Amino acid sequence: MKVILSGMNVDRERLNEYRNRAARLMDDLAPEEAEAFFREFSDAEDLTPETFSAAYARISRDPRSVDELRDDAVREVDRARRSNESIIFGLGHSSVAEHAVFNLDIIDITRRAVEELQRSRLASYTEKSQRYITLTDDYHLPQEVAEIGMADYFRNTVKQLNESYHRLHTGLLDYLEEKYPDMARDKKGKVLLDGWAKEDARYVVPLATLTQLGMTANARVLEMTIRRLAAHHLAEVRELSREIFNAVSHHAPSVIKYTTPTPYDTETEGVIRDVVSRMVPDAATTHPAGPPDRQVTLVDYPNDADTRLAAAFIASHGDLDYLTALKQAQSLDAEAVRELILTALSRMESYDRAPRELEMIPLTFEAVVSSSCFGQLKRHRMATILPSPYDPTLGVTVPPTISEAGLEKTMMEATDVSESVHESITKRIPDAGEYILTNAHRRKVLVSMNLRELYHVARLRMDETAQWDIRYLTEEMVRCVAEKSPVATALAVGKDAFEHTRSKLYTSLVTK
Repeated sequence: MKVILSGMNVDRERLNEYRNRAARLMDDLAPEEAEAFFREFSDAEDLTPETFSAAYARISRDPRSVDELRDDAVREVDRARRSNESIIFGLGHSSVAEHAVFNLDIIDITRRAVEELQRSRLASYTEKSQRYITLTDDYHLPQEVAEIGMADYFRNTVKQLNESYHRLHTGLLDYLEEKYPDMARDKKGKVLLDGWAKEDARYVVPLATLTQLGMTANARVLEMTIRRLAAHHLAEVRELSREIFNAVSHHAPSVIKYTTPTPYDTETEGVIRDVVSRMVPDAATTHPAGPPDRQVTLVDYPNDADTRLAAAFIASHGDLDYLTALKQAQSLDAEAVRELILTALSRMESYDRAPRELEMIPLTFEAVVSSSCFGQLKRHRMATILPSPYDPTLGVTVPPTISEAGLEKTMMEATDVSESVHESITKRIPDAGEYILTNAHRRKVLVSMNLRELYHVARLRMDETAQWDIRYLTEEMVRCVAEKSPVATALAVGKDAFEHTRSKLYTSLVTK
């Protein structure tokens, strides 16, 4: 594992001063002077994001212009740091730390660890995709597995799963080239077919497989992330916490401070589990074998969503309070509600965010998803996503092309081996067993989002270019909501279908 601080925001004017000094010295700079200058530059404490936090914190009470406040913070870094500690940690104005931003290269961590890292929603991540890159069998041996003497058992299983991946990749590519001969003869077409083969072959890859990503986060988010990861039960995740802290702490001691886990971080999950098991004994009962009949269930949603959405538009574009607006919306007939909502949506383009009024409509889903699907779902950070542990009794997700190509037996043999090893490890160390499960294995998730966010998810994940697993999930989510609220969801479609759908709706609106 490796975490590199690849960038951070520093004061541009101060950086220009260093550059101008270097330019003036270039002509007649003695070697010892050059060495001293570059040592000063590399160790410069004034090139730190902390000065932004200190300067911007003073805006509310200091009458000077912002650029003067910035210059003052850069000239007196020690004072700026004391100010940060007083304001952020003394007074509790944590948002000030958000002005300090860091870029991190995170290399060679597992897919399992990434799931924990990316629980921090107010950060940005771009991850290596198993859909487009041929995997090279790199994996992590969990410390927990090694400590119970199952290292060789684990390694051999990973080797079997990776061999299955390569067999499936080859078999799927042969099948796809035969199915689409014209594409197979074209260079770009063959690359696309190879991508489809990788996309589905990866369903047998274990969660111990290594990946890499770029992460951008502010100091407030990083501090919370470091503390949360440090409290985790998996050694790899705790190591990730240490590596992130070591990468950033020297550059921002006044904005990243409280990183040691508290009892709240380390004990809360366990005590909740104990109380639940005592009060609701059936909560720990395993699911019946095999996949559920429905992948998605809409468990909470206002039945009068169209009316409520109309009320939100009335309230935000008039002088009425919301309860009065709601009464007015309830007095409208269905056609008037439809006209109001479709008028509000009619000029929206495929790249536009849906109107903010849609955020007034909350919805909650319960879904059973594969690890591969979850890896994409968790990127929608405006949603609340509560995953349960991976559960082999929920079955596995088999890509349709694997069945079509006659390769399902190869896949199922691989996932059966994975489940056997998972069971052996879990008996001794429950949490470490998930490393050997595959991208095909499933977990239950509770997903809460508002209607505006569902529009965003639909735009991206229902498009024809979207990966099939997340596309099927999103289509089912939209279908569940549309059954209850067809008008509010009228433009919850993929990018590829947006223009046609909007034109059709607008035509029907103006002809009524």
